[in-house]
Amino acid sequence: MTRQRSVCTPAGIGSTGVGRAVAATAAVAVMATAALAAVAPPADQDRVEQQLRDFETNTGLVLTEIPETDGTYLAKKHRGYEVLFTTQMGDVWGRYFARIAMGEIGREVGGVLAFLTRSYEYGTGPAGSILDRLLARAIGQPLGIMVYLSHAKPGAPRLDIVSGSSTVKPEEELPKWERIGFGPGTVYSPNAQFARAVLDDKELTDRLKKLRGQYIAVDGELAAFIWSGQETDFSAMIRAHDDYYDMINSIIESLADIADHIPESR
Repeated sequence: MTRQRSVCTPAGIGSTGVGRAVAATAAVAVMATAALAAVAPPADQDRVEQQLRDFETNTGLVLTEIPETDGTYLAKKHRGYEVLFTTQMGDVWGRYFARIAMGEIGREVGGVLAFLTRSYEYGTGPAGSILDRLLARAIGQPLGIMVYLSHAKPGAPRLDIVSGSSTVKPEEELPKWERIGFGPGTVYSPNAQFARAVLDDKELTDRLKKLRGQYIAVDGELAAFIWSGQETDFSAMIRAHDDYYDMINSIIESLADIADHIPESR
């Protein structure tokens, strides 16, 4: 479960940094700080432990240790498959203060700069604005979610489901099939049977349509969900589900469905 498929990951994603005080980011911050629970102040330690209990209650995922690896991981067995879940955070505080500066400059200067930073009277603020996204390219995406499902089918053909807005791309493009939707993107695979089985599973594709900006990859070891992006996109993906935990459960269920569709090797 520790071996990961090689992908082109965005620069700047790391284990340091703390999240902004918004619900979506706070949920990721639990994972980012869980490894520090043993040395955290008692109040913080209690908070982290309670939120990890909430994770277990709502998703079945429990804290697990993986030797010789960095980060914090939650794991469980789902429909017979081993599942590993982890999150990462970039320099969120650095971007937060940069956003404050952008917003103030936009309000003072006005005009095009106000538009670029969404700082005009009815704007939503600099988070997710044009300049904010340019900033993300320079110092890294603030949030990342990874879910790995071990399917134990070593002969599995390759399959990718790549969103057009994904910040993580495969190293090579496989034969293209059909687009599931604007959010989840397009199915790529050299195996027609596998691609067709995924595309014809309406329950699966309906669930995938709630996603945006993700990269789903299947190889001979894993079915992996990789998402890296901004708080605004992360919150929008949560809103498409009932809540954060429902989103995680939905992703795991989708990976299991995809694994079920892996054709038998000959």
